[in-house]
Amino acid sequence: MRTDSRIITRLFLRLLPVQILFVAISSINSVIDGIVASNIIGVHAMTAIGLFGPLMKFLETLNLVLLSGSQILCGQFLGKRQLERTENIFSLDIFLVSSIAVLISLVCLLAPTAIAAPLSGRGSDVKGLSDYIRGMSFGFLPTLLSSQLSAFLQLEQKQRRIYIGMGVMMAMNFILDIVFVRFLTMGLFGLGLSTSVSSILFLIVLGSWHFGGRSMIRFSMHRIRWTDLPSIVRIGIPGAVCSLCLAFRGLAVNHILMQCSGDAGVAAMSAMNTYGYLLYAMTAGVASATRLLVSVFYGEEDRTGLVLVMRTAIRKGVLLVVAVSCLVFAFSGILAGSFYNDQRSEVYRLTKDLFRIYSLAMPISAVCVIFSNCFQSISRMGMVHILSVVDGFFGVVLSGLVLCPFMGAYGIWWSLVLNNVYTSVIIVAHAHIRNRRFSLRIDDLIALPGSFGVPEDRRLDITIHSKEEVTDTSRLVMDFCRDQGIDRRRSYYAGLCLEEMASNIVEHGFDGKGSHSIDVRVVHKDDDLLLRIKDDCRAFNPEEKMRLLDPEDITHNIGLRMVHGLAKETFYSNVLGLNIFTMTI
Repeated sequence: MRTDSRIITRLFLRLLPVQILFVAISSINSVIDGIVASNIIGVHAMTAIGLFGPLMKFLETLNLVLLSGSQILCGQFLGKRQLERTENIFSLDIFLVSSIAVLISLVCLLAPTAIAAPLSGRGSDVKGLSDYIRGMSFGFLPTLLSSQLSAFLQLEQKQRRIYIGMGVMMAMNFILDIVFVRFLTMGLFGLGLSTSVSSILFLIVLGSWHFGGRSMIRFSMHRIRWTDLPSIVRIGIPGAVCSLCLAFRGLAVNHILMQCSGDAGVAAMSAMNTYGYLLYAMTAGVASATRLLVSVFYGEEDRTGLVLVMRTAIRKGVLLVVAVSCLVFAFSGILAGSFYNDQRSEVYRLTKDLFRIYSLAMPISAVCVIFSNCFQSISRMGMVHILSVVDGFFGVVLSGLVLCPFMGAYGIWWSLVLNNVYTSVIIVAHAHIRNRRFSLRIDDLIALPGSFGVPEDRRLDITIHSKEEVTDTSRLVMDFCRDQGIDRRRSYYAGLCLEEMASNIVEHGFDGKGSHSIDVRVVHKDDDLLLRIKDDCRAFNPEEKMRLLDPEDITHNIGLRMVHGLAKETFYSNVLGLNIFTMTI
């Protein structure tokens, strides 16, 4: 028997919907805003929204530094069974995000014109853009804070709460857009304000769990350790560099389009970006799920699990992105027509063709983003910086500068495709240099050092699917221990503990409501024998169960008492919906 990818595949597919929806929901709000803006206010409103995009990207960059750094560190600490350190990171992260968001909100609320003028570059656009920024300023805090809380809610498998919050936010944004813009004629200020109010409601739904005392990972000012800040920033910056580059790229692309095609080019790009963030949600969701899982397996030094995560992301995730890209190409006319009704206009033609060309770039972009997030999670920061700068700025801007004089706006359109070709070549070249051979295998492209993880001859990985396999697995564990030179007594105890715990999981956890499995890992390291049992059944904490047992009644739960009596150390956690029980014998 050997380990398989069933638990990882189910876990990846369980995480994927909420990761996609979190990106998609804000994009849906943007789509709603864009449709209302273009059809009720006018095309100039879409231009204002497009000019606001780089500012929002800067805010997302600041948020992403803290989010990605904190998420990766928390995943690693959970993988190392250090819950207290996880709460240290979480508390510092929430405090910093809140402080930054409040400061930026005050600046945009009190001086929106000072922000709008450099973004616009033209006096006629400043007033509308200022109004939009003022309305959006009320939502910066709930928007940034909600993104943080959502990431941590997923660790506790509270996706349902996130779904509810998303539904409330989307419904209220649509209703308030109509009320503020159509009936109260509040213009672009009302458009931004409706987004802010809906974001506040989303935060209320999420925050009621985190700050209501029910969360496993809790915020506390006393838990804040400022010495963790350099680690958060160091890990978070590489991923945020791409977001920062995208903000600068937005400014550069707007300038190039204004020069070669005027308002029509900027409006077309604004429409694509409005839907593009929604379409990118699939890619972003796959990448976020990958980053979260890779960080946990990296913390566990589980080389096999890490590679399985990447294979699942490439095979399952990219396939979903391909399906979406085909739909985008097929319905490009409908997507363009939702913003611009006149099919004879230049802006409609540019927008329709942009959607078609963008769909060609989506699959290869997904592969590149998955690898970039993986490199960030395994601390390959130099590679992340290179990919971020090329993908986020130079690939599109330099190609656009070369092509636009000959192709107009289409030079930017095709640069989006070429950009992903450049990053793909960099990933393959990086693996070739590190491995000193050419290969397109996923584990070779990751290029993990040979020293990472426990050598194959010092570990045993097995997956149990049924009660009949438990006894066989117990014998395999004892045989492995004897092959490692471990004394007969400890070898017998290891097999006995495994059999007791696995039998208990099969009996009480395999409830017939779906296929379940148990991943067993036995590691011989530094003369310690580490036994880790991981399952995807309902939560069951054996340590909590031990604390509730009557010490006088030694006949109750004999097996559990035996396991704790034989183990030198035990640890339990429920991470991403997985029960993880580790014992040292």
